Amino acid sequence: MKTENAVTVSGTLHLLKGDASGTGKPKKYLPFSVRQETPGADGSVRKDFLLARVYAPVLQESFRELEEGALVRVRGDVRSSLGSGEMYINVLEIERLA
Repeated sequence: MKTENAVTVSGTLHLLKGDASGTGKPKKYLPFSVRQETPGADGSVRKDFLLARVYAPVLQESFRELEEGALVRVRGDVRSSLGSGEMYINVLEIERLA
C-alpha cells in the first residue's frame, strides 16, 4: 500500500511565536497558524486557523523575517503530536506571496 502525506495551504500568518524557547521545556520548533477565510453558501465567512510548526533551523531563520498578517503559501506534511494528538502542518517550505 502506497500512502501520500503532502499539504499546501495559503493564507495569512497568525499568532507568530518568534522564540522557540519560551517558558518550561525548550521547544525544537516555532509554532504559528495559517488563517484562512472561506465564504460559506449562506454568505457568511468561516475563519479557519491551521496549526503549523517550523522545525528546520534554516526555515526558522527565514520565518523570523515574516510579520503577523503576511500572505504566505506553506508546504509540508500533516503530523500528529505524540503527547496531545493535535494535528499540525510540519512546514517544509514557506513562500511569501505578493
